[in-house]
Amino acid sequence: MKKQKSWKKIAVSAAIILVAAAGLAALIMWVGIPFINYGKAAALQDKGDIAGAYDAFDRMDGYRDSDARKDQLREEVIGSRTEGGMKFGAYEWLVLEERDGKALLLMKDVLEMRPYNEALVDTDWESCTLRIYLNGPFYNSFKEEDRARIAGTAVINSDNAQYGMKAGNDTRDHVFLLSLTEAKLYFADDASRAARHKGAAAWWWLRSPGLDPILTAIVSSDGSLGYAGSGVNYTNRGVRPALWVTLP
Repeated sequence: MKKQKSWKKIAVSAAIILVAAAGLAALIMWVGIPFINYGKAAALQDKGDIAGAYDAFDRMDGYRDSDARKDQLREEVIGSRTEGGMKFGAYEWLVLEERDGKALLLMKDVLEMRPYNEALVDTDWESCTLRIYLNGPFYNSFKEEDRARIAGTAVINSDNAQYGMKAGNDTRDHVFLLSLTEAKLYFADDASRAARHKGAAAWWWLRSPGLDPILTAIVSSDGSLGYAGSGVNYTNRGVRPALWVTLP
């Protein structure tokens, strides 16, 4: 009987420990991790990494004042940039952000229609044929003095926040596409995000993944964001290059 009681005590103690451990894990999950992530987002903002901070706050599902801080970042970046765009190379560009003597430029309208990847296979920004084209033939089409002003950029590739699809590795590029986060951050509404190709409203690629590895996020012809994405080999989607340049 004494042995049975001892085993019962051990079992009860073990159960209590397991429940306590589960409770602690839940507390860390629901309180500790959001608290840590909020601190990281605030640190990115303090460092001047506006896109990184916006992305971090955007993923916090309204924790504390994350939505308000996200909206504030958008208002600040839109309010501080040069209006009217600028000419660089042979193209007209929108100025999305100015920082540390450099400007983030997005081509005013669609450059051309081109697939994100030539084959309909699992693809991410690092491996797609469009990245090769933009950082090869397109980049090399600029005059030497203009190429010297195009900064090599650490491109952060974040997962699709709505569907959880992995974005793959970060890259370093001279020319890139906007991500879903950047397409939200730098535009006040859908209408301002819309672009044209040869006078007609056009869909254009983002670099973020869609809901499946063979799909890539897009901006539709009315400027709304397509989180689910389009097949990577679609030929009727436009290319809207982005790049950082040093200001004169």
